[in-house]
Parts: sequence; C-alpha cells; structure tokens
Amino acid sequence: MKIEMKNNQSPNINDEMIASIVSLAATGVNGVARISLRITDEIMDKLYLASTTKGVKIARDPAGLMIWVYVITEPGVDIIKVSKAIQKKVKVAVESMAGFQVAAVNVRIEGSGK
Repeated sequence: MKIEMKNNQSPNINDEMIASIVSLAATGVNGVARISLRITDEIMDKLYLASTTKGVKIARDPAGLMIWVYVITEPGVDIIKVSKAIQKKVKVAVESMAGFQVAAVNVRIEGSGK
C-alpha cells in the first residue's frame, strides 16, 4: 500500500532530496565527524555507481517521516547531547526546507574518531 503524504511546499521533493537535507543538517552539528555508511549502503555501492542517500534511511508514515541517520562522532564528545542536537536540527531542517512533517529522527552512532 502506497502512503500518501502531503507537504506544505513542493510536491516534487523525493527521498533523495530529503536525505541530502538530513545529511547537511546532521554534519552541521558540533561533534559530528561525518555521516557513516550503513552496510546496505556499502552493498548498494557495489551494485550501482552512485548512492546519494548514504547514511540516511527514510520511511513514510501517515504520522510523518521516520528518519534514521547514521553518524561518526568526533572523539570525546557527549553522545547524548550530540544525538539530541542532531534530532532537533534534522527535524527543523526537513520540516522547514521540504515541508514534510517529521514523526521521528533516530540517530545511530556508528563510531567515534577518524
């Protein structure tokens, strides 16, 4: 069953665009070193030449977008503070730039350091 979601701005915003917004917002948080590759991203990279949604997963739900973001933090940061900052910044960025309601932002810390 296809879930219809309405946004307040442009109906032409796809998941790839939303993932780009999520990546930019998450990497803009102090303490985030970079977006991490999920194992499925690594597999997709082997099958296809490019994957622009690396480290971000998006699911559409009637309550809003469900977003998962996978990050590597800088060494010595407070992971709870960084995670909460990512959640807040991603939610605000997606809702203001894409116009979709965000139901949840799930942050997974994949590691710390370079």
